[in-house]
Amino acid sequence: MHQIKYLYALILSLLLMPAAGCGNRGKTITVGMAILTTSHISILDGFKAGMAEYGYVDGKNIRYIYNGLLEDNPAAIDREIGNLLSQDVDLLLTGGNMVSLRAKKAVEGTDVPIIIGASSRPVEEGLVDSLQRPGGNITGVRTADSIPKMLELLAMVVPDKRKFYLPYNPDDQVSVVSLKGLAESAAKMGIELVIQEIRSVEEAVSSIKTLPRDIGAIYRLPSPTLDSRNSELTMAALERGLPIGSVLPLDESVLLVLASDPFATGRQAARLADLIIKGAKPADLPVETADAYLTVNLRTAKKLGIGISNDILALANNIIH
Repeated sequence: MHQIKYLYALILSLLLMPAAGCGNRGKTITVGMAILTTSHISILDGFKAGMAEYGYVDGKNIRYIYNGLLEDNPAAIDREIGNLLSQDVDLLLTGGNMVSLRAKKAVEGTDVPIIIGASSRPVEEGLVDSLQRPGGNITGVRTADSIPKMLELLAMVVPDKRKFYLPYNPDDQVSVVSLKGLAESAAKMGIELVIQEIRSVEEAVSSIKTLPRDIGAIYRLPSPTLDSRNSELTMAALERGLPIGSVLPLDESVLLVLASDPFATGRQAARLADLIIKGAKPADLPVETADAYLTVNLRTAKKLGIGISNDILALANNIIH
């Protein structure tokens, strides 16, 4: 009789036990999502896919609040983050340095955790105290720092050219951060960066069309101003016979891309979110680094009449034929 009662109690306790990954004993988790650029949309998809793998079912034990891409200005970002916080979110998922910084400021004095879905240099930007001990309410995944390596790859593609054109908008904070130390790295490689301030896609396209003949390639850093319409820059570059190298996924005709995969980055961030939901403190969870993948577009190389060496092809994770 005692054994029967014990088995009954054990079965009942198992039935009442919450499924692993459901978080907070059956409570519906609310995640607010805030991103600035189109390149970060796949981060959200990857995050949702990752959370589903941990047992979080959208509409059942988790809900997502996402109201579209944010305007590229602090006031608009602050409004949206305030809107998300007013809906009692359990955590925020942010993409990019500016959004993450505004979110960090907004949650000061609260216990709302922030998961960075993508940040190029979180320590330098002041997002975290250190990668190992982020501090405060924030942790997440930083993108691989592939900025110096892309210079090296471009130099291998056009070995007889030592000048690269780099357009950027000084109002794009992520571009300003990405530029730090880049000129010095280029100089060590014997490369001259022609860095030009632009304020619009139209201005960048116009500049590409009139670049001097000694420019060998175009280098693209992250830029909310340019990213969503990069195909227009690529078209202008193809007309001039210039390859583009980028440190983030842009349009399909860019010759070289050395970047973290946004979907995989979001999926990686989901693991950290699951740990936080189960009780871990963001301050104690080290910021992780996403892997970098090299994509080589041989179709574009053919259009440009550029040969891609076996050394570069051996490094490629993805080759577009």
